[in-house]
Amino acid sequence: MASKAANMSGAMPANGPYFGSGNGMDEQLDALKRAHADEAGGPQNALDRGILSTGTFVCFLFALATLISLYEIVVRYGFNAPTIWAHESVIALIAVCYLYGGMQCLAGDKHIRIGLIYFGTKGGTRRLLDFVNSLMGLFFAIAIAYAAFTMVQKAWWTPQGDFRLERSGSAWNPITPALIKMALLITSSVLAAQSLGHIWTALRGTGFRHQSGDPVSKLAVLSIIVVMGLLIAGGAYLFTYGKSIGIETGSLLLVGSIMVMILTGIPLAFVTGLIAIVFTLAWFGPMGVPLVSSRIYSFVSEYVLVAIPMFVLMASLLDRSGMARDLYDAMRLLAGRIKGGVAIQTLIAAVFLAAISGIIGGEIVLLGLIALPQMLRLGYNRALAIGTVCAGGSLGTMIPPSIVLIVYGLTSSVSIGDLFLATVIPGLLLATFYIIYIFTRCTLDPSMGPPVDQAELDMPFREKLSKLKGVFLPVGVAVLVLGSIYGGIASVTEAAAMGVVGVFLAALIRREVTWALIRDSLQQTLDTCGMIIWIGLGAAALVGVYNLMGGNRFIEGTILNSGASPMVIILIMMAILIVLGLFMDWIGIALLTMPIFVPIVVKLGMDPVWFGILFAMNMQVSYLSPPFGPAAFYLKSVAPKDMTLSEIFRALVPFILIQLLALGIVLFNPDIALWLPRWVQGN
Repeated sequence: MASKAANMSGAMPANGPYFGSGNGMDEQLDALKRAHADEAGGPQNALDRGILSTGTFVCFLFALATLISLYEIVVRYGFNAPTIWAHESVIALIAVCYLYGGMQCLAGDKHIRIGLIYFGTKGGTRRLLDFVNSLMGLFFAIAIAYAAFTMVQKAWWTPQGDFRLERSGSAWNPITPALIKMALLITSSVLAAQSLGHIWTALRGTGFRHQSGDPVSKLAVLSIIVVMGLLIAGGAYLFTYGKSIGIETGSLLLVGSIMVMILTGIPLAFVTGLIAIVFTLAWFGPMGVPLVSSRIYSFVSEYVLVAIPMFVLMASLLDRSGMARDLYDAMRLLAGRIKGGVAIQTLIAAVFLAAISGIIGGEIVLLGLIALPQMLRLGYNRALAIGTVCAGGSLGTMIPPSIVLIVYGLTSSVSIGDLFLATVIPGLLLATFYIIYIFTRCTLDPSMGPPVDQAELDMPFREKLSKLKGVFLPVGVAVLVLGSIYGGIASVTEAAAMGVVGVFLAALIRREVTWALIRDSLQQTLDTCGMIIWIGLGAAALVGVYNLMGGNRFIEGTILNSGASPMVIILIMMAILIVLGLFMDWIGIALLTMPIFVPIVVKLGMDPVWFGILFAMNMQVSYLSPPFGPAAFYLKSVAPKDMTLSEIFRALVPFILIQLLALGIVLFNPDIALWLPRWVQGN
């Protein structure tokens, strides 16, 4: 169950905050899970409980999709007999999981939200906000259901009213388009029913009545009235004047609506999706609604996105087995005698973990459970230990296979393979800067990183060899995934499927595979994809509407006609991304800004691959930056109770400065990112 701290961050843990590390920490993890499950309060009604129970079975569609992808790879390369059905079958299975994940996250209150007001409240005030958020969620679900209904009509019936199911038009020509569109209609209808249930639960609790010890804050009520008043006034103005207000005013109204709505803690996916529907109706009328539904359908049917659940599942299997822990222990043999050796060991392990999973949240929590207690036990400076764990765990945005770069490649039509190659040197450069900083601080002040006890290092050769064995399987998986991509053996999506199978086989060799490990990993994948993809659905719809309004041409013209030099324009873009990163999740930022920024970058004569690396580095800054840096909240969820959020954020300042330094170096020296992909292409 996700923690409140994670919710407050505005970015829920990307692969769940409670991935196990196997063996020794099971009791600690179980206790942590129970504590947060009690805090979260559990599902609200019978419908939510039913959805969560059914999700236990739905999540196995991920496993089926993985097996189909692996089968396609084997028959294509092993027997030169590619299938005509595997590709579309995988898309359909994953699309169903994406849609169901939205319902499951709403049932478990796991959708990503920025709780600027919400998580500072309790009792009657919290229920009042629940009522407001559920009401807006109901509007969102009804709007999406209406949009989906217009799409289903065309997919299931001819214009003359005759029944027929839309087909894909491929060689296999299945009816999956019609089925996926109907699944979207069913999903949005269930979301509406869930929202009604949550409204009833909020009203049945205390509603607006004051009760002893559980009052509704007058300030909170006033804040909600102000927020709702602004939204109603903005909506009235928009529907009164429509497109006559012009794209300049429309842009300001759109951005302002987003910022006002997220104050209440409504999930980000609902915010962007609802605003997309409202602007469509006001700007184009009901005839424009199919645009929203078509954008959503196109997004969930995108084959490249299939790589996301594969990498999430791979990370979940890795962290729930003991491989990640053994990998960390093996690093001690490499860095144990160096100044600040345990911290450096943590960073080296973080690089390997990033190269295996491409996911961030689980790495931070994993290192927080394994490395942080060890550094504190050895007397490491608390700030240095905190910064090492958060900065190292955030390297997943840079080290391939990075999901951040996968989404950037999708939204920008840039080769993901080129992005993976381009990020290798900048990612290792940043990790090297971290190591240099730690080594320098511990050399100048040895008390910041005391050496490990010599007895811990002078272990028998057989024990050293046993620990080194822990490196072989994880590294082998990383080589399998990245080697298959760079070697042209498999696409990014197929390589992700190979990675899942590789981690599973490694766990099987280690005799760590259990039914609970498989089930929990798949359930976590469903939750994670529900969080990530539903933000993408809303953002994709909003971008489509805004572009149709002429927003992309407006911003492009404003920037290109400003007279600023190309580098100044890039700097302005970086500043915008940094500011957005203070308040929004990275996938929302990518889907909202990249379709606008990347065409400008191309027109300026700059390389979009290089800009993608800048974007990934920028998003890494956002993971550490207050007030909503997710890394701090991930670590807080497993840190000692006396470690406050303010202490964590203060500890991250030097590492944020290092990130900005690395960002500046790559910004003004594009060859750092572009040399490797050019070299590979030249050979």
